Amino acid sequence: MIYRVLSRKTPYEPKPGSARPRVTDIRSDRRIQRMASSQKMSVHEITRISRLEISKNTVHRRIIESGYMIHAKMARRLPLSNLHISKEITMGS
Repeated sequence: MIYRVLSRKTPYEPKPGSARPRVTDIRSDRRIQRMASSQKMSVHEITRISRLEISKNTVHRRIIESGYMIHAKMARRLPLSNLHISKEITMGS
């Protein structure tokens, strides 16, 4: 088998449609991406709300495939001190 593939004159390409079919279509992919970007929902919540029988890994893959959503941790900030809070209250009134 390997000899036949290597000795071909044309390069090996898999037949179109030979891969496993996707569970989600384009519409459901967009719905998942919209839910993830517009609301602060976890992957588990999106999986539960979606009308499809899909795993949370599939939801996570679809979000990553969208390309414009990335996972990033928020920058840590020091909490406001009592002095800052009191200054904010006096300036606001």
